[in-house]
Amino acid sequence: MRLLHLNDHLRWAGGIETWLLTVLPLLQSRGITSSVLFAHGEASLVHDGRCVPGIGSNRFTDDHGTARAVAAEIADVKPAVIHINGIQNLGAMRACLDSGTPVIMTGHDYRTICPASMFYHKRTQTTCHRTCGPGCVTTTLRKHCLTPRPRPAAYYYRRARWTMRHADRFAKLIAPSQGAATRFLAAGFASDRVQVLPYFCPMEPALVPRLIPERPTLTFIGRLAENKGWQTFIQALGKLPPTWQGIIVGPLTEDLETRARQLAEQAGCGNRLSLQPWAGRDEVRRVLQNTTIFTFPSLWPETLGIVGLEALSQGVPVIASDIGGVREWLEDGANGFLVPPGSADAIARTAQQIIETDSLEAFGKRGIQTIRERFSADQHVDRLTKIYEEFA
Repeated sequence: MRLLHLNDHLRWAGGIETWLLTVLPLLQSRGITSSVLFAHGEASLVHDGRCVPGIGSNRFTDDHGTARAVAAEIADVKPAVIHINGIQNLGAMRACLDSGTPVIMTGHDYRTICPASMFYHKRTQTTCHRTCGPGCVTTTLRKHCLTPRPRPAAYYYRRARWTMRHADRFAKLIAPSQGAATRFLAAGFASDRVQVLPYFCPMEPALVPRLIPERPTLTFIGRLAENKGWQTFIQALGKLPPTWQGIIVGPLTEDLETRARQLAEQAGCGNRLSLQPWAGRDEVRRVLQNTTIFTFPSLWPETLGIVGLEALSQGVPVIASDIGGVREWLEDGANGFLVPPGSADAIARTAQQIIETDSLEAFGKRGIQTIRERFSADQHVDRLTKIYEEFA
């Protein structure tokens, strides 16, 4: 069987790319070959990478040209199934649906049903519960979710509305969690075409929890975007005793690093916060080996949260926002704790509680067990392969 995947980026970066680059060789081992169309990245990372810059475009003027380019690639590859992951361009999506090939889409985020991609209000730091419609315009004026640039905003709105109108043309919508599935059902996808398939943990689970670091260490790994809650992480670190240190690992720019250090100084933990650039998988493992408690302080309804699975796989307990699909892997009081989104007080208080009750090892063992039982790569690929075979 031959597949064609589409994704904006082809590089080790966010959760979508981690999933894609990890799953492709696993599919190859089962006789399923894949070609990947991408806009930005490194073609050498996959067996057959094809750069089509237009699929990352958010301009109306690029739709027709990109549709023709994608149609040509489909004709050349002749895939049994097309799998859309995360692409910006509406023309690319239209070309896939017009090709006559079954199209599967994974809702890694909500860009195809929410103009702002994440059902998150930046101004109020709250979750949006509406479906895409004319009310999005007044909502973004009051709560600032869409970009303030008119042309991209209009494009994103049109893309979401178009996808919702054509929901019945997708062979299957894969949701990484039941929470994410609920969003797509509300947007018009039929229940018999929506299937929940949680991510797998791309990191092999440890045999036993890592050795507990001598100095208590709180860690955040992820993009330094407002919806990821990294500011809440720094504020929580500032509320912990001076014996605690903090680590942020993410794609740092000069501006982001300056902002993070300024916030840390204001929170009283400037000398206890370490900032590290975005890391490869081996480096992430090393950071987790030196982590006492991992934090996942997201402010938007995460579709699942792969980095949280990675922390559990190494026996590191997680304190996470009770939002989106997080509850579907974090067992409150067993492998970590759920806290209200945006509450630095709750994170700090819970971290101290875990330390004082000496429950790190028990939580770590349960975390590893969670990954082995429910988030193994074999389980995920078995179910994914059945979806492909159903339509191929």
